[in-house]
Amino acid sequence: MGVLDELRKKADEKKAAEQQEAKINDQLETIYQTKILPKMQFMFDSFQEAINYLNFLKEPVQVKNYCPRYPQFGNLFQSNYRINTDGRIGLTDYNRLMQINISFFCEANGEFSYRMESDPLVEKEVQFLQAKKLYFDWKHHAPLGGAPYTIFTIQRKIPVTFRVEVDYQKSMLKVSIKNHENLQSFAKSFSPEQLDNNFLDSLLSYFLRKDNRFAKVDDISIENKNAIKAAVQSKAANYEQKYGQTPPSDDEPDSPKKNPIKSLFSKLHKKS
Repeated sequence: MGVLDELRKKADEKKAAEQQEAKINDQLETIYQTKILPKMQFMFDSFQEAINYLNFLKEPVQVKNYCPRYPQFGNLFQSNYRINTDGRIGLTDYNRLMQINISFFCEANGEFSYRMESDPLVEKEVQFLQAKKLYFDWKHHAPLGGAPYTIFTIQRKIPVTFRVEVDYQKSMLKVSIKNHENLQSFAKSFSPEQLDNNFLDSLLSYFLRKDNRFAKVDDISIENKNAIKAAVQSKAANYEQKYGQTPPSDDEPDSPKKNPIKSLFSKLHKKS
């Protein structure tokens, strides 16, 4: 092959790669425009309307016994709702929504204090409180003739965030929630088809603490379900190729015991 042929081949390969990339990008954009953007706009409009009502009514939602780890928080109230689409305080192009951010506080008057004596525990506590973005202060004390200790003082004010963001490359939407319950974080991805009226109602019910089923994580994620289904189908195909028949079902009398692969496959179909 001559030099010119090598250059021609490399150019053709690069052109083919660019065309394939352009095709994929066109497909992603089509999915975003037709399936994802309308759902994002619907969720944004719904949350903005709910927040406008909540801020107007000024009826804080009660949060009972927010945190077992810090029972001193006691009962709090969530209020002061804000919404943005740029991760700060502003609103981006409505026709190019990539994220929706809702923030508010669970708070009550006052503060509480507690004492810790171990330096490693103190350092770990500081890191935890900072990660949760709590409002706190700590002071070291070294009394004469006594062991050093640290006093933590925490305000009864907890920042809470809900975020819905587009995973453009996967054509999915991810919901992330921080500090809504017991200083915990929650994150889960959804396909556009899952974002129907029931989904929004479930999310809003969780947001207003009327129902916590939204944040209950499935035993098996969508991605893992698909991976398991693929593995099951592959094993079933191998079985059929080896024995010339499909794997026996659970209710076949000549099956000495239940086929775990078949059983799992049927359960996944029921959950899907």
